[in-house]
Amino acid sequence: MKKLSIVTDVRVFLLPIFMFVISGCGVLERPTGYSGNPSIDGYTIQTCDESEFEDKWWAFETDNAAANTFVPSYQDYCTYVSPDLVFFWNLEEQYGYYNYDFDWECENENTMKIVDRASKDVSRVRIYGLLPNGCYSVKVSYDGLSAKGEICPCEYNGP
Repeated sequence: MKKLSIVTDVRVFLLPIFMFVISGCGVLERPTGYSGNPSIDGYTIQTCDESEFEDKWWAFETDNAAANTFVPSYQDYCTYVSPDLVFFWNLEEQYGYYNYDFDWECENENTMKIVDRASKDVSRVRIYGLLPNGCYSVKVSYDGLSAKGEICPCEYNGP
């Protein structure tokens, strides 16, 4: 009986330590940054810079099961972003369309705000930082839903 008590005591002692260590291994909910700018409050990490995304082709990638199940078509698109328009190109079916109703700008030092003027929809992209593979670690939020993933450069394969 004493042996069982010692095993239980060890489990009770080790469980909180194990949970503490595991919690430290998760993704931090803050920007990691690729550049830093000093601020009045101390050191602010700036990860949102429109010029990093402007006039380039981008694709969103995620392991989020809900996004991959309910909106799988996002995986087929390579999107060109410019100040005047957004061009969505479907890589699989080889067609695309322009949208001149998107406004996108840095809302603060680490969040991009995207507004569709036609539908009044607002999305936010929290940018955690630039990864070694050239992608940006992000969390995309829309209408109370969010998905973590990466925004990566993609190759336009159209005419």
